[in-house]
Amino acid sequence: MPLYIYKAVTKNGQVVRNRVEEINRFVLLKKLKNNGLMPIKVTQIQMSGKASKIRKNQKRNIETSDSILKSIRERQKNTEMMSKKEIFKQDAKRILFTNLKITNRDIVIFTQNFYLLKKANFNNIHALSTIIESTENPSFKAIIEDILLGVESGENMYTTMEYYTGVFPPIYINMIKVGELSRITN
Repeated sequence: MPLYIYKAVTKNGQVVRNRVEEINRFVLLKKLKNNGLMPIKVTQIQMSGKASKIRKNQKRNIETSDSILKSIRERQKNTEMMSKKEIFKQDAKRILFTNLKITNRDIVIFTQNFYLLKKANFNNIHALSTIIESTENPSFKAIIEDILLGVESGENMYTTMEYYTGVFPPIYINMIKVGELSRITN
């Protein structure tokens, strides 16, 4: 069987590289796609006549595509089992490393809008949903969506914001914390 080297991306954005034996390139591509991988590059390794004889005569440590895809599925299941906080941390890191910078103006506008909506007796979920619709900066919009997911899952808003200390200053997060905790006790 021919030997292939492939590079693919998982649903979580992880890049996977491996060497496999498969009947042909199309079968390998189909298996990768059926297992939730998006192929980036698949190349067949050319072997000279002498090298191919050596390979046939020696047992090499080459995994089959089925065993590789099985290990990838196991890794995907493990990542699905991560707690919500770990997912938030990963999303926070991913968002902070994007090219679009979150400006102080974005935070000021968010704060003003949030204040006005809370003053109009909106709950946090409804207020954040409304603000997401009007936010122009895609990076900041993704952060607000993550905060909304945290609030919807039952966490306090400030605990989700703590993952974004590069965006929200600690004093800002503490002010949100005081506001939320004082409403709970009252």
